[in-house]
Amino acid sequence: MSFVAYHKDSTLILRVIRGRNWTEGWFKTESAAKAALTRLEKKGSINADDYRISETAEFHRSIEKTEVVYSIMDKDHSHPITQGVNTPGCCDPSTETYWSM
Repeated sequence: MSFVAYHKDSTLILRVIRGRNWTEGWFKTESAAKAALTRLEKKGSINADDYRISETAEFHRSIEKTEVVYSIMDKDHSHPITQGVNTPGCCDPSTETYWSM
């Protein structure tokens, strides 16, 4: 079981820096997620009251918001695609990256 920290209004997953790289806010335990929010709030990067913590499967099943996009190959916008707001660009058919891989 893993946990995710997300913005309560937009449901965008918190991005945190680990080492030299930015990574998604996935945590092994709920207490690790709380600690990350506390550290970021003390740095002044975020307001922890704007964020929530949830179990990952529950987040994707019932909390994450969706958006409607159209494939760049769908010129007349006749086939909408519904996807989560946290879908990376490489998996999003509305981006050039998806079609160039």
